[in-house]
Amino acid sequence: MKKYTFLIIIISGLFPLNTYALPKVSITHDKTAQGISRIQITNDTTLTLACYIAIDGYKRKFILTPLQSSKWYTAINDRYDHTSFRPWCDSIEFHPEYEKYRQ
Repeated sequence: MKKYTFLIIIISGLFPLNTYALPKVSITHDKTAQGISRIQITNDTTLTLACYIAIDGYKRKFILTPLQSSKWYTAINDRYDHTSFRPWCDSIEFHPEYEKYRQ
């Protein structure tokens, strides 16, 4: 009996009950005709998402509607590349403070 109890404790430790999942989004990186990096986020869910794109410490916050793409967000000069962007999105119901960014 002690073997089974120990085994159950070990297995339950490998598979925690609380999970952290973010909505499915697609990130598209591109360059403008002038060679400046830009990014676009596509919402692949039926949820309204609160999102931001950060670059060089500045966050551009916005709302992304279901199954839609954001506008292109462009870096200010060519010293930034695709790794300089930090995109993030989560369900608007968890972040109601983003309602003011609805366009």
